[in-house]
Amino acid sequence: MKYIILLTLWICAIKLAYTQNKSFTSFRDYLVPASRLDSLRKVEQSISPNSQSSQYLHLLIAIELGKSHRRDSITAQQYNKIVQLATRHKSTLGLAMANYLMGIYNSSWQEDLAYEYIMKAQKQFAQQKDTSGIVQCLSWSLRHFIQDDTNYGPMSKEDVLKMNRENYAKLVALSEKSKHAIDRFTYYRIVLNSPPSFSQEITEKQRMEAFRAANEILDKNPHLAYLRKAIYTATQQGYFFLKKTDKYLEYALKTLNYPGIKAISQDYRNVAEAYIKLKKPDSVIVYLEEAIRLIKIENPKNIMVLRWMNRRLKNAYFEIGNWKAGIKAYDEYDKYNNLIRDNDRRLAVYGIKEKYSFTEKEAELKRISLEKQVAESRNQLLKAQYEAEKREAALKNLALENQATESKAKLLQSKIEVQKKESTIRMAEAQKQLLFGGLLVALGLIVTILVFSIKLRKTNTKLLELQQGRDKFYTIIAHDLRTPINSLNDMGVVLQHLIQEGKKQELDKVIQQIENMRQKTQLLLNNLFEWGKSQYFTPEVEQVRQPTDVGPLLRELYQTYVPFAEAKKIVMVADLPSRLVVSVDSNGLLMTVRNLLDNALKNTPAGGEIKIEMSESTADKTAQSFSKLTITDTGKGIAPDQLLYLQQVFAGKLKPEVGVHGLGLGMVLSHHFVQKNKAELTVQSELGKGTCFSIVWKS
Repeated sequence: MKYIILLTLWICAIKLAYTQNKSFTSFRDYLVPASRLDSLRKVEQSISPNSQSSQYLHLLIAIELGKSHRRDSITAQQYNKIVQLATRHKSTLGLAMANYLMGIYNSSWQEDLAYEYIMKAQKQFAQQKDTSGIVQCLSWSLRHFIQDDTNYGPMSKEDVLKMNRENYAKLVALSEKSKHAIDRFTYYRIVLNSPPSFSQEITEKQRMEAFRAANEILDKNPHLAYLRKAIYTATQQGYFFLKKTDKYLEYALKTLNYPGIKAISQDYRNVAEAYIKLKKPDSVIVYLEEAIRLIKIENPKNIMVLRWMNRRLKNAYFEIGNWKAGIKAYDEYDKYNNLIRDNDRRLAVYGIKEKYSFTEKEAELKRISLEKQVAESRNQLLKAQYEAEKREAALKNLALENQATESKAKLLQSKIEVQKKESTIRMAEAQKQLLFGGLLVALGLIVTILVFSIKLRKTNTKLLELQQGRDKFYTIIAHDLRTPINSLNDMGVVLQHLIQEGKKQELDKVIQQIENMRQKTQLLLNNLFEWGKSQYFTPEVEQVRQPTDVGPLLRELYQTYVPFAEAKKIVMVADLPSRLVVSVDSNGLLMTVRNLLDNALKNTPAGGEIKIEMSESTADKTAQSFSKLTITDTGKGIAPDQLLYLQQVFAGKLKPEVGVHGLGLGMVLSHHFVQKNKAELTVQSELGKGTCFSIVWKS
C-alpha cells in the first residue's frame, strides 16, 4: 500500500512539472501554458479542488487565460478562488491576472464594470513593474473606448479623446523600450486599429508595414499563433476608420474564414455591414442570419445588437421583395424594440408608422407566420423540458460518484498525514537525545576548563549567559508550540471520527482550523528565527545600530500588506515621509512593524481601517527632538487587564513572560527591540474601538 501511494504522488508531480519548474513573475509567463489549454485541463482534473499550493494558483490563471483566447468566460467562483489563493500566497501578480480576466469577461456587455477591473489590474501590474501587463490593459482601453461612442458613464467625448491620446502615448513609449514579442505585437495591433482622432494620422503604407511586422512576430513565436486572427480584425477596423469599404470587406472576409479559430457573431456582422454599404441585400441576408444565430448562443442578453441586426435584416428582405421573411424579421425587431423602448414619443410614432404601413395580404402572412412560430415554440419548450430532466438526472448521478471519489481521496490523504506526523515525532525524539548528549559533553568541558584555569572566568560567565538565553529560548518554544501541537493531537481523533461518519461540513471546518493553526505556527517560527539570529535572548549583547532612512523601508512594507488588507476589505492608509534618518537596527524595526501589522490585520474586521504614520518633532533649541512611528487600527481592542500588563511591561516595571495575560512572542520581540534600540513603546486601546501602538526614538 505504501508503494502505491508513493507511485500516485510521483505521477502527480510529473504532471505538474511544467508549473513547478517555471517562475511566474509577469503576464507573459502565462502565455505559453495558456496555449496548451487541453493539457492544462487534464492536469487540473488530477489535482484536489481544495489544493492551496502556489502551483495550483498559476495553473488556474493559465487555464482561464487560455479560455479567454477561445472566447470562453471566467466564472465568479473561479475568480474568487484565484483571489483567495493569491491573497494566501501574497501574490500581487495573481490578483492582477484575476482582475484582468474579469475585465475581459465583462467587455462585451458591461463596459463600465470591465473598465473598473482593467484599471485595478493595471495598477497592480504597475506595482509589479510588469510592462506586458500594463501594455495589455492600455491596449484593451484603446480598443474599447472609441471617441465617437460616448456611452461610457459620466465621461464626455472630450474626456474619452484625451484619455485615448494619453494611453496611446504610454503604450508607444512602453512598447518601444520592451524587447518582448507580446509587447511589440500589441503595439502593431493598436497601430492597425487606431482611428486618426486619438493618434497622429497613420498612412495606409504604415498600416501595411505594421501588418507584416506583427505576422513576423507570430511566425517566430508559435505559442502566440491564436492572435493571428486579431491582426486581420485590427486591419479591417483600420480600413473602416479610413472609409475604404472594399478593403474593409476584403479583410472582414479573411477574418471570417481564418483557419483554426471559430468565427463569432461579430465577424459575420462586420461582413454584413460592408455589404450594406455596397448595397448588396442578398449577401447582407446570408451573413446577418448567421450572425443572429450565433449571438443568441454567445450573448443573448445583448438586445441592442439583436435589434440592430433584425432591423437591417428586415430592410434587406424588403429590398429583394421577400415580404414573408421581412415580416418575420420585423416581428423580431419589434420584440427587441419593445424591450428597450422608453417614453420617447418620436420612437413610438416611428414604430406605429412602420407597423401599419403593410397591405392586408402582408398582415395575413404575418398571422400565419405567428401561428407557425407558436407551434414551433411549444415543441421546443417540450423538448427543452425533457432535455432538462435528463440532464438533471445525469448531474445527480455524477454528483454521487464525485462524492464517493472525494471521500476516498480524503481518507488516503489523512493516512499519509498521520504517517508523516509519526515520522516527524520519531525524528524529533532522536534529535532531542543527540542534543542533550552534546550539552552534557559541553558542560563537562566547561567544568574542566574552570578547574584548570582561572583566566577563563570571563569565558565561563559569557557561556552562562548564553545558557540562560538558551533555556529561555527553549521555554518559549515549548510554551508557544504546546497549544497547536496538543490541538493537532486532538484533531487527529476528531478527523478520524468525522471521516468514518461522513460529515463533510464538519470535516471542512476542522480542516480550516488546522489551516489557521498552521498560519499561526508559521508566524511563531518566523519570530523564533528572528529572535535567535538577532541575539535578543541575551539582553547584555548590544544590537548594532546605524543611521537608516526608514521611509523607503516602511513604504515597501506598506505596499506588501495593501493587497491582503484589500482582500479582507480593510482600508490601509500610510502617512510616511519621503526621507527620515533614524539610528536603528533596520531588521529589528521591520520585524516589529510586521508583528504589529499582523496583529492589526488579525483583529480588525471587514470595513475597518489600519493607519501607519511616521513623524519627526519640530523641537526648539531647549527641547529634545524625537521621531515617532504609530500603527492604529479600528479592531476589537485589548481587554483592560491585558492592556495594563502590556503598559507595565513596556514601561519597564514588569519582566515580559510569554503566555502571561496572552502575551505572545511577537510582543516580547517588540519589547526587546525597543530596549536595544533606545526607544519607547507605548500602547493605547479601548474595547470595540481599536488599538494604537507607538514607537518613539529620542535624539
